[in-house]
Amino acid sequence: MKHFYSVILLPMLVVLTLAGCALNSFAPATSSKAGSPPGVASPNAESTAGKAIIPDSKEWEPLGKTRTGDCHYKVTSTDNASNIVTVSTYKIVNDYYKKSMIEKFQKTHPELSKKYENLDHNIRVDEIDCKNKRYRMKEIVDYDDKGQILQVSPHNNPEWQKIPILTGLDKLRQKLCAPEIKPVEPKMKKSSKKKRK
Repeated sequence: MKHFYSVILLPMLVVLTLAGCALNSFAPATSSKAGSPPGVASPNAESTAGKAIIPDSKEWEPLGKTRTGDCHYKVTSTDNASNIVTVSTYKIVNDYYKKSMIEKFQKTHPELSKKYENLDHNIRVDEIDCKNKRYRMKEIVDYDDKGQILQVSPHNNPEWQKIPILTGLDKLRQKLCAPEIKPVEPKMKKSSKKKRK
């Protein structure tokens, strides 16, 4: 039975990690301050010790927690003719994600791995094709704990990928593409039985 759970859970964890953020609620964000990128609250000298840069709650909606961090999102454009929504996801990375990025860059770019010790969050831009349930990643920008850009990873002419079910991207697609459908409550039939004496 343990082997069965491993076979099922391991691929799901990999897909959740790669796909983005899953729905979950958490504390509201703080407001933006001057000097930060648009929609991002700037850190100050007192708040940077162990605290992440929180996105502006007037611009970003809470999305949830994943294995790699807390997420927020905002829709940047909607093309009704093609049914494509462009959405940005702001992820406040956790220690697990930061460590994996540092290890990745230690092998390929040692000078960059040092900078990633201050990794705070990233902003990812995706296009979601509502009709065909697919997405393509346009860009990821990593930021340090002072709001400075560590790296920009543009994806020029990316290919469309199917959105895996039970992932954060799938939940985001459902949220942005489909209207909320309330479950229909079954009607109760009146009892026609008479009480016996």
